[in-house]
Amino acid sequence: MHFVKYHGLENEFLIAIVAKTPEKPSELAKQLCDTETGLGADGLIFGVEHVDESIDSQMILFNADGSRAEISGNGIRCLAHEIFSSGKVPNSLDILTDAGIRQAVLVDKADEIALIQVNMGFVKFGPEVKFADLEVQSDFAITKAGTVDVGNPHIVLQVSDLDPVNIADFGSRIEAAWGSGVNVHVMEINTRNRISFLTWERGVGVTAACGSGAIASASIAYHWGLIDREIVVAMAGGEGHVSIKNNGIFLTGESVRVSSHEVPTSG
Repeated sequence: MHFVKYHGLENEFLIAIVAKTPEKPSELAKQLCDTETGLGADGLIFGVEHVDESIDSQMILFNADGSRAEISGNGIRCLAHEIFSSGKVPNSLDILTDAGIRQAVLVDKADEIALIQVNMGFVKFGPEVKFADLEVQSDFAITKAGTVDVGNPHIVLQVSDLDPVNIADFGSRIEAAWGSGVNVHVMEINTRNRISFLTWERGVGVTAACGSGAIASASIAYHWGLIDREIVVAMAGGEGHVSIKNNGIFLTGESVRVSSHEVPTSG
């Protein structure tokens, strides 16, 4: 099977365009995403043909630990990049994810780098979280916390300064206290038009960027009245842009084609 390695703001994915998923895809994801024995990635994505001709591709995503995920904002841009690279499709794609249909638009492309915008749909806000109820100790103050459903689950915690945050330690403890898989983001408001955050992703751990986390963090910051509708979202792997509109919340960022690989698989 042919896999192409991409990254969206250093969030790495292996992409395969297939007629159907191979046997034991979860095991394959664990094997290939392993940084020591495999190709190394945060997730494995299959772009699968769909019987509905109005859908350009179905995105089936597995995290590095083999668990299936509903959606990834960086991952869907990488999948769209690979499909656009075929030259057989226009500059707009309707991609079916486990969270619903999302539209990806090619904004610009040069060699192995593409700028792609995705309408990530709308979010749902959960109840505001009392950090003390999580019974997790921290060396920094949590200003506010809340939950956001972007098609996948997120908890966003606001701090005044990201510098003292050890996201590997803190994120894992928050997820453990939560009791079920959740993406954890610690967010700092820089200005009305810029936020920064660190990410712990369920099924992966610390990642350099999280597209759905950018949507979650920007959406709840706007919901709290802290930012405007058009903002830059800064992550360890780079910057994206979030635009909150009446017809959806849009994520724009680069994807980069890294390398190609032929891997023996069954099924």
